[in-house]
Amino acid sequence: MSRHMQESQHTFVVRFWWEWERGESTDQTMGWRGRIQHVQSGEGITFREMNQLLTFIEGYITPLPSPPRD
Repeated sequence: MSRHMQESQHTFVVRFWWEWERGESTDQTMGWRGRIQHVQSGEGITFREMNQLLTFIEGYITPLPSPPRD
């Protein structure tokens, strides 16, 4: 089950922006950065990788049940 009480709907606000990223060397590159917030709870995270975004959403969304087999 998700980390929060199951609700009938969830609303997320996602924002993306360009940001300078410093790598292991002194070189800097531009990269996407983002922030997602779950509106109902007010919780949010800042992320660089899409898997972080998806993991956050999965914490609120439970899988749909499989349809019955014939």
